[in-house]
Amino acid sequence: FIVILANMKWLWVLGCLIIAGLVFATKAFWEPQTAPDVVPEAPQVSHNIRVEILNGCGTGGIATEVGQKLRDFGIDVMTLGNAENFNFPETIVIDRLGKIEYAKQVADVLGTPNVIQQKTPDPFRIEEVTVIIGRDYRRLEIFK
Repeated sequence: FIVILANMKWLWVLGCLIIAGLVFATKAFWEPQTAPDVVPEAPQVSHNIRVEILNGCGTGGIATEVGQKLRDFGIDVMTLGNAENFNFPETIVIDRLGKIEYAKQVADVLGTPNVIQQKTPDPFRIEEVTVIIGRDYRRLEIFK
C-alpha cells in the first residue's frame, strides 16, 4: 500500500509538471507577437544650411535649445535671438534668399508645414533661412 502511494505521489508531480509545461507553451504560442519598432529615417539636409533662429513664443532659452537640435542635423545655426514679439502661435520657417528648398528641408527637420518666402534686400544677410519658434514648439518633431 505504501509503494502504491509513493508511486501516486510521483505520478501527481509528473502530471502537474506536464500541465504547467502545456500552459506555458500554449500561452507563448497564442500571445500576439509585437512588431519591432520602426524608427523613421531622419530628414536629410543637402548641405550646411545657414539658419537664424528667433524666439517667437517667450519661453526662455528655446532658441538655444532648438539651435542645438538643428546643429545635430548638420544645419549651420548662425544667429540666435528674439523675434519682434512673443505672439507667434506657430513655428514659421522663412526663406530669406530665394532658396525655398533649403527652408523646406529645415521645416522637414522641425516637423512643421509652415514655410514662407520673404526675401529681404539686405546685402549683409548671410542666413538663408530664418526659423521663428512659436508656442507650438512642443509639438515639433525635434522634441518627440
